Amino acid sequence: MRFAMDMSLSIAENVWSIIKTEIPWMIGLGIVFAGLSYFSSQACNPGKVWWKSKDMLTDVVYCFAIDVMAPYIRFIAVMLVMLVMHGKVRPDDITAFFKEGEGLLSTAPLGVQIAVYVLGTDFLLYWSHRIFHGRRMWPFHAVHHSPVDLDWTAMYRIHPVNRLFGAAMVNLLMIGIGIPPWIMVALVPFDIATAAWVHSNLNWTLGPLKYVFATPVFHRWHHTGVDEGGDMNFGSTFAIWDLMFGTFYMPEGKLPSNYGVDDPNFPKGFIGQMFVPFKMFYESFRPATKPAGEPASSAAEK
Repeated sequence: MRFAMDMSLSIAENVWSIIKTEIPWMIGLGIVFAGLSYFSSQACNPGKVWWKSKDMLTDVVYCFAIDVMAPYIRFIAVMLVMLVMHGKVRPDDITAFFKEGEGLLSTAPLGVQIAVYVLGTDFLLYWSHRIFHGRRMWPFHAVHHSPVDLDWTAMYRIHPVNRLFGAAMVNLLMIGIGIPPWIMVALVPFDIATAAWVHSNLNWTLGPLKYVFATPVFHRWHHTGVDEGGDMNFGSTFAIWDLMFGTFYMPEGKLPSNYGVDDPNFPKGFIGQMFVPFKMFYESFRPATKPAGEPASSAAEK
C-alpha cells in the first residue's frame, strides 16, 4: 500500500506542475467559445445559447464530478500500469519516465513524437468511436449523444466506460510505444480546445479545410439522427479518417438542427446516465431486445 501511495504521489507532483499552468487556459477557452456562439450570425442554431440549455445542469454535473480532472486521473492510472510493467518504482525513475518515456519512439525528435501522438490518437479514437456506435457499446456512448440542446458544454458528458475503453486505452498504447507522458499532459488543453470547438454552436465549416479538420458543423451532424449524420463523422480532431473510410457527411447548403437520442425513456439526469447504460448493455444480449436509443431521428424530434 505504501509503495502504491509513493508512486501515485510522485506521479501526481509531475502532473500538478503542468496542471496549475493550464487551468486558466481551460476557463478562457470556455469563455471564448461561449461568447462566439452568442452572436446569431455565427450560430449554427440561432437562439440557442448554452446558459439557457435544458441540458446545461447535467453537463455541469459531469464537468465537476468527472471531467475537470478526468484526463489527468486517467493519465495517472495509465502511467501507474506502465510503471509496474517497466519496473520503475523509485521517484527518480518515475520522473525520468514522465519526461523521457520508454519504448520505440522515446528517442525520436520531439516533433515526431507530437505528430505521432496527435495523429495516432485521433486515428485510434476514430475506430473506438465507431465501436461505441455498435449495438453492444452504444448505451454508454448514448450518454454523450443525449443532449437535445447541443453546445460546447456537451463535451463534458461522457460515460466513464466510454472514457476507459476510449481515451484511456489509447493513452496506454501511446505510452507503450514510447511517447513521453509529459507530452500527453501538456496537450490536454489542446484536447479540451478541440472538444469545445467541435461541440460549440457555430456555423463554421472552414471552407475546403473541412475535409481535413473536424469543425462545429461537421460534428454537429454527428449528433443528429441516423437518417442524417448520426452514424457519420466519427473523427475527433481530423476529418481525414472519415474521408478515407467513407463516413464523411457534410451536405452543402444545409445545417444540422435536431439532436439527442431516439429513446424517450433514456435518462436525462447524471445518476440515471451513470447506471442505466449497464442495464441496457446487459439487455442488448437478449435476442428480442431493441438496442438502447439510437441517435435521434429528425422526424422524432420535430
